[in-house]
Amino acid sequence: MRAVVTPVLPPDAKQTLEREGWLHVPRFLDAETVSGLLRASEELERTASALVRDTVVLGVGFEVQSATGRKGELAVAPGALRKISFPSKGQAAFANLRRDAGVLHALAELGVDAPKCLVDQVNFKLPRLGTGFPFHQDAYFVIGKTRGRLERHGGLNLVIALDPADAENGGFEVLGRTHTKGLVEFPYDPGSMNEGIFDETHRVLVAMQPGDAVLFHPLLAHGSGPNRSDRPRRLVTMWFRGGGPALTSPGP
Repeated sequence: MRAVVTPVLPPDAKQTLEREGWLHVPRFLDAETVSGLLRASEELERTASALVRDTVVLGVGFEVQSATGRKGELAVAPGALRKISFPSKGQAAFANLRRDAGVLHALAELGVDAPKCLVDQVNFKLPRLGTGFPFHQDAYFVIGKTRGRLERHGGLNLVIALDPADAENGGFEVLGRTHTKGLVEFPYDPGSMNEGIFDETHRVLVAMQPGDAVLFHPLLAHGSGPNRSDRPRRLVTMWFRGGGPALTSPGP
């Protein structure tokens, strides 16, 4: 059995997260785990090699990369992907990551009690083709009883780099401290970065190496620009809420 590898958090991790709304953790995942996720992603990519439209296959959602980045449009080429939703339903490496003891321990250290994964995705930026993700707050897309549980128990989201990510290939950007200002109404159109909607005083592009992670508050505004390089950029995205499985939490 593989030993549990617990990410090493900086001494002031919780204070930084509370103040800035985000935290960069280098080497959050070890090289073996990253390699396994890359293989799993590539296997899913192969199954989608002929897709030209958004498609769901056995619970795994494949969103193709259109010329504009918008959903529902034809792919720029067969198999060109922008996002895979719930890769955990198709590949064990992603299913294992949802319940990885080291990851869950790190989230608990940061104040998320009994973390439960709500969403897992792989976000793609194909070389020269990958479009941006406009600034947005993930909590905006959480609705109904799940939003109530998130508000009651708290939560934390994270992205993990599978490829080097930087300014050239559409690296992850955060708008620090925006988590303190509540939900903001915003359009979600990949044709725009939504600049000017959120406070950009503490805007940071976080350069990442494979295995690095950024953990952030569900209300923190974030996004990323297009890939203008000849290199791919793949990020694993996961959303967690506190409070454990819904059956252990009374009320809505």
